[in-house]
Amino acid sequence: MRKDTGVFFHEVMRLESVPMDMDIGKGFDAITREGLLEEEGIRFFEAEPVAEEFVFTVHTTEWLAEVKREGYWEVSLRSAGAVAMAFDKVLSGELRNALALVGVGGHHAHRDSAYGGCYINHEAIAVARARSTGKGRRFAIIDTDTHHGDGTREIFEGDDDVLHVCYCGYGRGDGKTKLCFPHASGDDDFVRRFSQEVPPLILEFRPELILWFCGLDTHRDSYGTRRLTEDCYPRLCRVLVETAEGVCQGRLVVRLGCNAPSHVAAYALPRIVRTLAGKPSKQI
Repeated sequence: MRKDTGVFFHEVMRLESVPMDMDIGKGFDAITREGLLEEEGIRFFEAEPVAEEFVFTVHTTEWLAEVKREGYWEVSLRSAGAVAMAFDKVLSGELRNALALVGVGGHHAHRDSAYGGCYINHEAIAVARARSTGKGRRFAIIDTDTHHGDGTREIFEGDDDVLHVCYCGYGRGDGKTKLCFPHASGDDDFVRRFSQEVPPLILEFRPELILWFCGLDTHRDSYGTRRLTEDCYPRLCRVLVETAEGVCQGRLVVRLGCNAPSHVAAYALPRIVRTLAGKPSKQI
């Protein structure tokens, strides 16, 4: 029997909606408005703060003191907590897959610094907790944000139990488990290339769980100056759902923050949830 899809969110995630209209909460509101959280097979979880001990295994004490001074501590802990909770419940078999919504960025967070709206590295903390608790060791991180996930790449450099694939158009890799691919020219080009490039890498690597770092700043209306439309993200999700089903018993976590105008999240997020849950997309 197919297990449930989880959705992880906390109201503090709306913190980053100012000064631009880039509120991930409006994506969550769209999920709620469509009644998805009331449907069979979809469960909501309020994101809890991740335990600080796991944050300190990834980041230096000096940098975390700076994050606290800047006032982003709670939203950072709950954003990392959403991803870590999703990892835990998917790896334990309680959920089939999950969508973890975050209020601040993560992949530009290095061990001792960060930039670009990032403060602590959600994916590295989730991996650290999963390993510490014995839930899993081998993970694939697929990053389709418009920018290079340099913090994540640095943290996992030399760690061959983490496959890190970044569609950033720049950055260095080792040709084995750390890879960078160029941007696409549009939806069809990206889905075609993504379908050809990513599944074989994951199949060969054989992770216990796949994390999709979904950056909406690849949307044509965002600051990332890329050419994707809101219809592309559910299509990419479908590729990863099918890949996860064939490789790691469906274990997929989608990590998503709103680095695009909120109308993009409001359109894409319900469709991503439907794709994860194996439900037909609602036609509007």
